[in-house]
Amino acid sequence: MADALRERIMNYMDRCPVCTIATVGVDGQPNVAAVYFKRKGLDVYFNTGGSSQKVQNILANPRVAIAMQEDAPVPRASLEIKGIQSVGIAGVLADGDTAGVPRAVISRHNAFNRTRSESSVVVKVTLAEISLIDYSLGLQHRDQIRPQSGTDVHHSVDAATILRYPRLITPIVTVSGLDAGLG
Repeated sequence: MADALRERIMNYMDRCPVCTIATVGVDGQPNVAAVYFKRKGLDVYFNTGGSSQKVQNILANPRVAIAMQEDAPVPRASLEIKGIQSVGIAGVLADGDTAGVPRAVISRHNAFNRTRSESSVVVKVTLAEISLIDYSLGLQHRDQIRPQSGTDVHHSVDAATILRYPRLITPIVTVSGLDAGLG
C-alpha cells in the first residue's frame, strides 16, 4: 500500500510545476512564496535568490510547509478539492553540492546566475509528512505518508458526519471576480 501511495503522490507532484512554500522568520513572521520545483523521489528541489526572505528564514528555521495543486478549473464544490499538503526540513545546498539535483533545477540555477547580479542557491526539502488530499473520496479525505518512518495513515470523514453537518459541504461561488467558499 505504501509503495502505491508513494507512486500516486509522485505522479501528482509531477503534474504541479509550482508549489507554495511557507517559512517563518526569526521574528516569528510567517512568509509564503510560490516557487518552480522538481522532485527526486519525495524530496523537493528549487532554486531561488540567495538573499531572498525564504532563504533567510530557512537558514534561521529549516522547518517548512509546502502546498501543491495541479492546474485545474476552480472547484465548484468542496468535494472537488485535490492537492498535497506537506511539512519538512529545508536546507540550502553548498556550492557544488548538486549531485542528485534534478536537471531542470540546475538549468534554472545556472541561467539565474548568468543573468542576474544576485546569486541563486539550490534548496532541498526533505519531506517528513505528506498528505494527498482528495475530497472526491470523502470530505476531508487524505492519504498520508511519513517517508522517513515508512508509515502511511488514511483519514476521511464518514457519511454519517456529513449528514449530521451538511454545511461542511459548501459550494464555491464567484463574488465580484473572487472565489469564496460560502458556508
